[in-house]
Amino acid sequence: MKDLLLLLCNYPHDPANREAISNQLNGITDWPGFIQLVNSHGITALSYYNIKEAGLEKAIPPDALAFLEKGYLQSVARNSWLTEKWKEVNRILSEAGIKHILLKGMALEHSLYGSRGLRQMNDNDILLRREDALKAWLLLQDKGFIAKPLKSPLHKKILPDLGKHLPELYKEGYSLEIHTRLFDETKYDEDFYNDIFNNAAEIKTDNIPALALPHDINLNYLIKHFNYHLQAGDCQLRLYNDIRLLHPVNKPEFPGEFILNPVQKGSKKFIREIYKTGFKSVPAHYRLRYLTGDIFPSLWWMKERYKCGTMAALLRYPARLGKLWWIV
Repeated sequence: MKDLLLLLCNYPHDPANREAISNQLNGITDWPGFIQLVNSHGITALSYYNIKEAGLEKAIPPDALAFLEKGYLQSVARNSWLTEKWKEVNRILSEAGIKHILLKGMALEHSLYGSRGLRQMNDNDILLRREDALKAWLLLQDKGFIAKPLKSPLHKKILPDLGKHLPELYKEGYSLEIHTRLFDETKYDEDFYNDIFNNAAEIKTDNIPALALPHDINLNYLIKHFNYHLQAGDCQLRLYNDIRLLHPVNKPEFPGEFILNPVQKGSKKFIREIYKTGFKSVPAHYRLRYLTGDIFPSLWWMKERYKCGTMAALLRYPARLGKLWWIV
């Protein structure tokens, strides 16, 4: 199964793979299970693209083919919509003299995947210099974007060091994440990030100039991002394929146990590990503030998190002390 999934991830399509894809497709006996697996790995659009390019539509049951085609068209429409939404962000930041770099899906869609809707994504991620990030985050809120309330008022003064990115911004169903760091460093290296911005790759996003990470930095960042999701129990071929296409030689091994079950997050093992990773990425002198705010979040957050009333939320606070064991 792994071999077939990787063949269906290729871009651009290689005609030499047609026979291998055909043989693998002919061996499928559980088509609903296969379609569900392709969808879970986030490669529906790429699978349809490679099957169509290979001229193997007749090798697939009509219902399965219709599902793949619908997923492909949805990805094309979604990516086009995300690009239009990004244009608004780009205009606002550009008018304010703030440079940003596209990360992950959007950058890859408009470079590696040829702007064809093949890199499935749900939101936009951008990298800003640390000194610009909070300014941009507040500016976008002035322009109609909404930030989810903070987990705790204690976190307000340490926003740039709170996690991988500032709290997400939302507008009309659109989600944007502003990153200040790429590798969860506990100390911001201004020279390192200035060098990244000075050497950023230039790409076209729907004929609009944009910036992407330099190749080597991008590769290392995508590997780190893949490992982060692996640690969280969410290991999709969608993310693995970015690395494989960007640098076929320098790629991690895809864990076999995630082929048939790519999304395993939710168990205490994964939750605990990802929490510890996030905690360790916070600078040491902010960790007590971060931990206190995390264990004793705002009452609003508790009510939203547990979908309960005020009294029930108050009664849940003592149980949150259990997180201390994860740190110990």
